[in-house]
Amino acid sequence: MEEVKNFIKNFIDNEFKFNTYRYDINIEDAICQEQAEKLDSFFLSANLSKHGRTGREFQNDIKKQFAIDNYKRQIPRTLFQIQQYKNPKLGEGLQRWLVNDELFACYTSYTENTGRELGYNKLFYVAETNEGLKIIYDLTFGVKDPGWRHSHDLKINQVKDPGKLIAVEKYHAPEQANSLADYNAE
Repeated sequence: MEEVKNFIKNFIDNEFKFNTYRYDINIEDAICQEQAEKLDSFFLSANLSKHGRTGREFQNDIKKQFAIDNYKRQIPRTLFQIQQYKNPKLGEGLQRWLVNDELFACYTSYTENTGRELGYNKLFYVAETNEGLKIIYDLTFGVKDPGWRHSHDLKINQVKDPGKLIAVEKYHAPEQANSLADYNAE
């Protein structure tokens, strides 16, 4: 599990760097794009969600101020826990990429200081694939309607059931009540 912990922490560091670059008016687009490509390398190519700067962030004074405000709100995700599973049920699109029957669920917070209590935002599923250790899928935790939601409706590329829980490592308890209840349930 240590390898997965190091992988997800490296992802969090690279994501935070990209998020700050994205809104930093002093960072050139080419440097931001390099960081976006580094961030994209953490994801399985079949489920890749491309990161990048849109080019519209700094077009006028209002958008520049919006970018400056967003820059100030960026924080690295907090890693709450990692759960290790065996024999996951995956959509057939994901099944062909995995090289073993292990799946790791990495519970993390959000990427912006929103003023809310620290709580769940993303659950990243990490597995050993024929591309190496990769994020193969993620779920988002609802704010208004607490609970995990799929990131897309394409069932062939979803984690349908993580499988049998075999180990849990907890690192940081969330503050938000629904997240904390879920964290303490295992």
